[in-house]
Amino acid sequence: MLKKMIFCFMAVIFVSLGFTTSYAQEDVEGSEDHPMISRYEGSYIKGYEHYDYDRLVLGYKTDDGEKKEITAEGEVTRIAYLAPKGLSSLQVHRNYLIALKNAGFEILFNCLDEGGEECHWLYWDYDINIGGTKDLFHGKDYHYFLARLSDPEGDVYVSAHTVLRGDKHPATALQVVEEKPMETDKVQVEIDAETMANDIDEKGSVRIYGIYFDTDKATIKKKSETALAEIAKLLKQNPELKLGVVGHTDATGDVEYNMDLSQQRAESVVKFLTSEHGIAEDRLTPRGLGPWAPVASNEDEDGRARNRRVELIKLPKK
Repeated sequence: MLKKMIFCFMAVIFVSLGFTTSYAQEDVEGSEDHPMISRYEGSYIKGYEHYDYDRLVLGYKTDDGEKKEITAEGEVTRIAYLAPKGLSSLQVHRNYLIALKNAGFEILFNCLDEGGEECHWLYWDYDINIGGTKDLFHGKDYHYFLARLSDPEGDVYVSAHTVLRGDKHPATALQVVEEKPMETDKVQVEIDAETMANDIDEKGSVRIYGIYFDTDKATIKKKSETALAEIAKLLKQNPELKLGVVGHTDATGDVEYNMDLSQQRAESVVKFLTSEHGIAEDRLTPRGLGPWAPVASNEDEDGRARNRRVELIKLPKK
């Protein structure tokens, strides 16, 4: 909700700050302005990229001149704009800054470069080649900023690099990252009963990544049925085998909540195997370990996805 309010607010502000002279060119096919921030009035889109999920590295300098980077992951939009003649790169640059500040963004870094290299290096390292526009940004008067909007749902980062081209048209490389979790469960890797049996014999356990649940729920998704059928096949082929069914989560959120959720999910797996495949309930023991047994770092989405799993543990015969 906070982001939506700010998006609307910024659209009004930025249009009001824009330049009124039109630069009659068509936007590149398939492109559009980011819903959060409009173009400088009269500009057109020369290059465009949008990814529902990607990683962007954003550069800046500390007060003592040390080069630093911020890596953000989420929805990424990159737009190369060409503005009308008669504008300075500073005029375009400062309009973006004013709009962002008025919308509550924190300006993390602002660089004004009157013909030197202080801002130029940021473009070549971090903004180059938006939609095939590598040669668009040659000129003078390079200006750059990096801004952040803090939001409980995920921070928003905006960077813009503006240069005055030799043809006197300012060009701006605008980049926006809206932090959010990546959608997973888009790739299924099937594991069969034979592979499960081999892992259990060799290691005493096997990780199952083919069981999927609704977000924040213990409801098993239909596409999990293939993996569950293989677990049932494993148990039927090995009638003496007893298994611990262990639910695991990543470390995102409250620990106690994740412990309870992982227990519920383990119980859902046991219930499915007993009710749908006729496995005796006394052969399966559900446990939830939440985030307590990670197999990868929780610092990135790849690691968190690996930690979200169901694990089958061979239990001793009684």
